[in-house]
Amino acid sequence: MNKERNKIIANNIRKYLKQANMTQKQLAELIGIKQSTLSDYLNLRSNPSHGVIQKIADAFDIVKSDIDTTYKENNGITSIYDKLTPPRQKRVLDFATEQLDEQNNKVLHINSNNIVSEEVAVYGYASAGTGETLIDGVEFTTQYNGHIPNHDFALQVNGDSMEPMFEDKEIIFIDKTKQINSGQIGIFVIDGEAYLKKVFISDKGIRLVSLNSKYPDLFFDTNHDIKVAGKVIL
Repeated sequence: MNKERNKIIANNIRKYLKQANMTQKQLAELIGIKQSTLSDYLNLRSNPSHGVIQKIADAFDIVKSDIDTTYKENNGITSIYDKLTPPRQKRVLDFATEQLDEQNNKVLHINSNNIVSEEVAVYGYASAGTGETLIDGVEFTTQYNGHIPNHDFALQVNGDSMEPMFEDKEIIFIDKTKQINSGQIGIFVIDGEAYLKKVFISDKGIRLVSLNSKYPDLFFDTNHDIKVAGKVIL
């Protein structure tokens, strides 16, 4: 039993009990446990399960990591997940499942003697960072393992600012279009430099957003030469 962790949990439960003006008996009844069990948690005689911690957090209308701060330190992804609404949690879960399937498929391909690969013409680079020059013709060809969707042209990603969805040096496929909706991921040519970003559009210009939180948003007003090269095929 981790006494330091249990002490943190107990102190936080006491804090939120006080803030909510709630008694131990009321909390125990609310989460469906005996008052003596809750008392054991608060006096460090036993440790609550993750499920009980979640019920306590729900009772106070907070997230699990507010009760167990070590959970926040050890699992940032889950902490963020807990703060999302159920529909957004489902999107995260669906995306994570797709990523796991893709990862497992990559491992399978590596260990397989029947790798199916096709040659792809790459028309240049799309920066996941500071911008790249987009080439009008074929820059290079490469072998691509896996399903190749119908596309107008392919680019190579440079940088890690769009991880985890797009990795550095990954080949992406583009549907050529001049129109794109706010919230979609596309290729944007700003003053001659190509960016792979998620876009948000306003009357004042556009905001290009990285999926990697290490990178700040990029803002371009109407004084810049802004062009849409295409939409990324997901």
